[in-house]
Amino acid sequence: MIAVGALFGVLFLRSRPNPPDISLTQAIRSVSFGDGTSISVTIAGTDAKREQGLSDTSSLLPGTGMLFVFDTSGKYGFWMKDMQYPIDIIWIDTDGRIITVAPNVRPDTYPDTVFYPLVPATYVLEVNAGFSALHRLETGQSISIIR
Repeated sequence: MIAVGALFGVLFLRSRPNPPDISLTQAIRSVSFGDGTSISVTIAGTDAKREQGLSDTSSLLPGTGMLFVFDTSGKYGFWMKDMQYPIDIIWIDTDGRIITVAPNVRPDTYPDTVFYPLVPATYVLEVNAGFSALHRLETGQSISIIR
């Protein structure tokens, strides 16, 4: 019985989809935008890191963000639990195209509002409020993740 359980566990782990083409072993990466702007991002690539996100942080330094990486595309919802400052939330598809931008999401939207993309996303980028307007980020634009 134990051998069957162990075999099932090995087969389950092998059958899981490959993670996105981003190595999660390094915490910091860069994301660049069409206007030539680049920012440093912390990768949230595990369930625990995605759940924590930027909660309980007092600020996000200029020129930085958090990139949430999911194993599969989906309509992942984001809320502002335990946030202390407003952010822009940017959903990105598997090809690196922006699919939804939620600008200036304020902490007081929690617990009433959960923000979702219009179509499934594989990545979500959180940056300081106003970043998407300043850099004119719009649906359909591409980003690049620099290794």
